Amino acid sequence: MSVPDSREKRQPVLLTVKSVRDLGPRYRRITFTSPALSHYPPCSNGAHIKIMLSQDGQSEPVLPTMTATGPKWASPEDKPLLRTFSVRELRRETGEMDIDFALHGDLGPASRFALNARPGDKLGISPPGGPYPMLKPASQYYLAGDLTALPAISAMLEEMPADSRGYVAIQVSDETDILDLRSPAGVEVQWFIGQPDQVQPLIDQFCQQPFSAETTADSYFWLGGEEQIVVGLRRFIRRELDVERTQVYAIPYWRFGIDEESYHTSRHQAVDN
Repeated sequence: MSVPDSREKRQPVLLTVKSVRDLGPRYRRITFTSPALSHYPPCSNGAHIKIMLSQDGQSEPVLPTMTATGPKWASPEDKPLLRTFSVRELRRETGEMDIDFALHGDLGPASRFALNARPGDKLGISPPGGPYPMLKPASQYYLAGDLTALPAISAMLEEMPADSRGYVAIQVSDETDILDLRSPAGVEVQWFIGQPDQVQPLIDQFCQQPFSAETTADSYFWLGGEEQIVVGLRRFIRRELDVERTQVYAIPYWRFGIDEESYHTSRHQAVDN
């Protein structure tokens, strides 16, 4: 896998909705387009991004100027609403990007945007974040997450070498949220049905996989989604399996009962601990 060209412009991009497709009653894929995507950093599938949503009264979000200390807006009032998402698929050759949205009704700005999205609507995205590559070379992969982590997990499954082996655990709230994912034959994908505060069956099943010192030495672990899943499994992987920190990527996206903005500070505490 090639290393990103340092000359690539790591700038925010204004995207236009091209098409909308429902993958299930609570899951919607929106395809965006922009000529600037032909220069977006490659190998971004599964990477974290910030989407930038217009404030009330704006026809499109105001993009920041990138500085040495981060993004800056000329006026604080222009700063768009920011939410964290993942790139489901980037197609640089056609200037297109798919972003999958979990639908939660009118409860949040991202879900509201997705529910009402029509061709021609605009949003902005940041440059990709997260580790590079998102999926580190290994012979065994162990992934876990919930609906919010599904875009990243789906993208990584599609990029795994055909001879990969491993286990993937995904929790959703209803059987209608289960998708037919493409994955290597040697990687088991197991779905769990439950609410965000009912993750113990997933954690227990993950921990009961036939781990050994030999297999974990050449394994990569990726955890994302609700905090209980990520923190519980990371503790098991690091303490019980004694896996090196460099073999584990574990980022909680959210905590049940708290919105993303309120969770920002405590999220860093969870990551650091």
